[in-house]
Amino acid sequence: MRAESAATGLRKILIATAVAGVLGYAIQILAPALLPDGAAYVTFSMYWSTLYLCVAALSGVQQEVTRAAQPATDPQPSTVLRTFTLIAIGVVLVATAALALLVGPIVLPGGTGVLAAALGAGLIGYVLIAVWAGVLYGLQLWSAVAWLTIVDAVCRGALVGVALVAGWSPEWIAFAVSLPFGVAFLLVWLRTRGTVVGAFRLDVRLGRLLANAAGTVTAAAAMGVMMNGMPLLLGAMAHDADEVLLAGLILTITLTRAPLVVPLLALQSYLISIFREAGRAVMRRVLGVLGIAAVAVVLLAAAAWAIGPWVIEVISSGRYTVTPAMIATITVSAGLVAMMCVTGPALLGRNRHVPYTAGWVVAAVLTIVALALPIAFEPRLVLALVAPPAIGLCVHVIAVSRHREDAVASTGR
Repeated sequence: MRAESAATGLRKILIATAVAGVLGYAIQILAPALLPDGAAYVTFSMYWSTLYLCVAALSGVQQEVTRAAQPATDPQPSTVLRTFTLIAIGVVLVATAALALLVGPIVLPGGTGVLAAALGAGLIGYVLIAVWAGVLYGLQLWSAVAWLTIVDAVCRGALVGVALVAGWSPEWIAFAVSLPFGVAFLLVWLRTRGTVVGAFRLDVRLGRLLANAAGTVTAAAAMGVMMNGMPLLLGAMAHDADEVLLAGLILTITLTRAPLVVPLLALQSYLISIFREAGRAVMRRVLGVLGIAAVAVVLLAAAAWAIGPWVIEVISSGRYTVTPAMIATITVSAGLVAMMCVTGPALLGRNRHVPYTAGWVVAAVLTIVALALPIAFEPRLVLALVAPPAIGLCVHVIAVSRHREDAVASTGR
């Protein structure tokens, strides 16, 4: 394998992301139709949300390894990456145990031990994926990255599809969702190990790598709250909502955010590598992408208002209904989160970890605060969906703008 051009990389990653997106979308469409009732669907969605909230957090590991991994023809022998990976796995195991105790009674009542086992297996697999994918991105081995995405998605689609059709218990469905991470890593690692080992170096020592990754993971965890955590937050905090209404809202949020946010989430490391080379043109590129995104969000929100309620009724076999205004609001929220997935890599590509983290943390904290407000459920939800990502986006854009001004000033323009 050898490094490929940016255009080739973008094409391959987009194809892989499209395949993964279609398979993930199929799971989300099958779940409400095949699970027996709203309670079962809420349980499934909350486990999926919990797992992918953690995965989103650990994507920060991938982003930092991507930034640190540099091609090298004759690197000095080093165990930094191996030690880093083992430390990350240890932290994940501790965090998994704590998380299972915290949310286990909500996600899988009576099955906390099973939840911990399924969650731990999935997250260890994803740590390995994150580290290896980071190296592959750093070396610009786009084909290997694409295969990693596709193998994971195909394995999950097959396992979860069988589980839903066969009517497996929630515990076994949880394992079906989690195990493909490890399978995908093993298969792609076996295929690419000979090419990658000895072909890269890290531009930081272990301590700095851990510190940078901690900051990026913190930001990615906050990002995960915005992208994947809403079903979990709603299930945990919306006690005053009707169960059928809650199931319909979770289904709508899941189906709406996936096509807007998932492709950009998959492209985070690619965008970092592109923005890293943009120099002073980074602000112009960011504003251009945001302008296109804003137009797309307006059009999608209008389409959601017009046909969204019908789509939800069809997918749920008439069990769930959501108002046009709520579906349009959820679409706008997804668009704002997607825009933050553009501004974030622009900051990381320039080593601006603090404002990157600040934008996502502000948005996540405001989301939780809004959901906890003592007001009626629907106004509370609208506020939680729209205001936090809008404010987080402003934090990012201001930081990108200030960095550009500082860069121009330093050149003595």
